[in-house]
Amino acid sequence: MTDSDLLQLNFGATSIGEIAVKLPGAIAIFRKHKLDYCCNGGFSLAAAVERRGADLATIERQLAGLIPQPTETPDDPEAMIDHIVSRYHDTHRRELPELIQLARRVEKVHADHPECPKGLAEFLTEMEQTLGAHMQKEEAILFPMILAGHPMVSAPIAAMQAEHVGHGEVLEALAVLTYDMRPPEGACGSWRALYNGVRKLSDDLIDHIHMENNILFPRFLD
Repeated sequence: MTDSDLLQLNFGATSIGEIAVKLPGAIAIFRKHKLDYCCNGGFSLAAAVERRGADLATIERQLAGLIPQPTETPDDPEAMIDHIVSRYHDTHRRELPELIQLARRVEKVHADHPECPKGLAEFLTEMEQTLGAHMQKEEAILFPMILAGHPMVSAPIAAMQAEHVGHGEVLEALAVLTYDMRPPEGACGSWRALYNGVRKLSDDLIDHIHMENNILFPRFLD
């Protein structure tokens, strides 16, 4: 299911298990509302919500908020930076903790499976820390320097570009660890949701780095 498919999705009529697998971040919402997306994943979302006595409109609105809205790349540097922070930084911060929790569960439940991604939770935890520190430096130092027209901005840009190379190497290792994000035949919903979320994380980070390296940064380099 692509993002465009999700934009047209009737959440209420779709099985809660399918939403959990195909929409990264949905599991956190289901946990918050104590909805069973696992053992009773075949129920429609509307039926699952009714069984719990929750509010369908609220949950649908929260799910819709997980879907990135298609937008053109802003041309103004300030608008572009706002877009990078809201679309990528905030998304990475929201989704990585859920992926770590899912990885821990899959590693524990499927420890004896030959394709179990052993060490994935620890890998994602390190990635969360490294990427978090990188984004914080951009928000606290680099982006303000760019917007202020600081004459020495090329040095922090070069530092961030060097760190981007490291992020690319991390994504290559992540693909190896997860068998290129392909769950084994018969994998459970949590395993499939984990790899779908990891794939989205990888795609988002690639787009994130592209926007900075190839669109934003060149405007401020000599």
